[in-house]
Amino acid sequence: MTDATQGYFGMDIIILNRGQTTKTIPEPVHSVQTSMTLHRLWSLEPGTLWPEAETLPPGRDCPSDVEFSDSDSDDSDIRPSKRQRRILSDSEADSDEEWNDIDIVPSLEDYSRNSRVPNFECDPPSIVDVIDSFFDEEFFNLVVSQTNLYHTQMKDLHKNSAKTLQWKEVTTNDMKKFLGLLVLMGQTKKTCWRDYWSTDPLVEIPIFPKTMSRMRFEQIFTFFHLSDNVENVLSTDRLYKIRPLLDYVISKSQSMYVPKQQLSLDEAMIPWRGRLKFKTYNPAKITKYGILVRMVCESESGYICNFEVYSGVGKKLEETILSILQPYFGFNHHVYQDNYYNNVSTASILLENKIRVCGTIRENRGLPKLLIEKSKNLQRRQMTFLRKGPILLLTWKDKRLVRMISTIHDASMITTGNRIKII
Repeated sequence: MTDATQGYFGMDIIILNRGQTTKTIPEPVHSVQTSMTLHRLWSLEPGTLWPEAETLPPGRDCPSDVEFSDSDSDDSDIRPSKRQRRILSDSEADSDEEWNDIDIVPSLEDYSRNSRVPNFECDPPSIVDVIDSFFDEEFFNLVVSQTNLYHTQMKDLHKNSAKTLQWKEVTTNDMKKFLGLLVLMGQTKKTCWRDYWSTDPLVEIPIFPKTMSRMRFEQIFTFFHLSDNVENVLSTDRLYKIRPLLDYVISKSQSMYVPKQQLSLDEAMIPWRGRLKFKTYNPAKITKYGILVRMVCESESGYICNFEVYSGVGKKLEETILSILQPYFGFNHHVYQDNYYNNVSTASILLENKIRVCGTIRENRGLPKLLIEKSKNLQRRQMTFLRKGPILLLTWKDKRLVRMISTIHDASMITTGNRIKII
């Protein structure tokens, strides 16, 4: 809090809550009025907003230039303001009387789906069989039609010289060769893509000119497209250029394989340092700059069941969690996630949709004040818990406090060697 102003006369600025709220007093201002203003400032309770003050926009899912930390600590790289913490926390809305230290063993429902995999002609299937089943004719028809359409729309803007190869409609076979060469370029690195067609015996790669000529590859590369620009000219979706591809991959991921009961919700980073509005930055990660993707995976195999690309549209975190888990509502899945995603209110909503959760949780994500106070007196390897129906909140003290939430487990503990493990 800034307790000083720039003077009795001129533009006086008072800042509350570490830059969250500002109040400007226009000039001229009498010294008595300024003194009364400072008196009112010091008399405000912490977290109180100045009347008619302008506030920053409420906290969103994740800003485009800063990311969060996945550590178990309650301190995040994005430190929410006091106003934001009150929005995220349910401790004010829930009375401590609803929480008690009477433990129960949750009655877990049976998983209502049978895990299955696609049927292949040979067992085990070859890599070609798996790729053909995932990227079928529907995928290639989409890419081929959009590429040919884009050439039709843009051919007047591309003036061809006499040496330019005459355009021919792209076929499915052409697209398979083109995409195959792109994958192969990732395995054999060159300083320039034209070097793949070099005739120099020291650097040549014969498979490239044998598969496709360099000029044909350049043609397809120039007009490669996935979405109709005319239909999406007024679209507000930042991912509309690749939206058909994303929808196809997500649909295929969910139809190809039915996961087992245990799922994991976490995020991944696609490395990228170029110009992009929704590029994220997380100093706590090895890959600090990139495109953030939130994924639901099967815990046992790591298979990606669903995902959502963060595009910086200001979507709230709870909305993201519910939307990405929506295909698995009603099947009694168990979802394990870290402290960035866990919240008492979100756990209640997921429980209503037959999804149980487990993982670490931050102090400002709905923990009752009673549990916070009880945790302060814990010694090492001691624990305390509170329960509200099927929702268990537990704090365990090791070198520091570890807070967790579970709608799957009870609060019993077992000793294994020199460590205490929660079961």
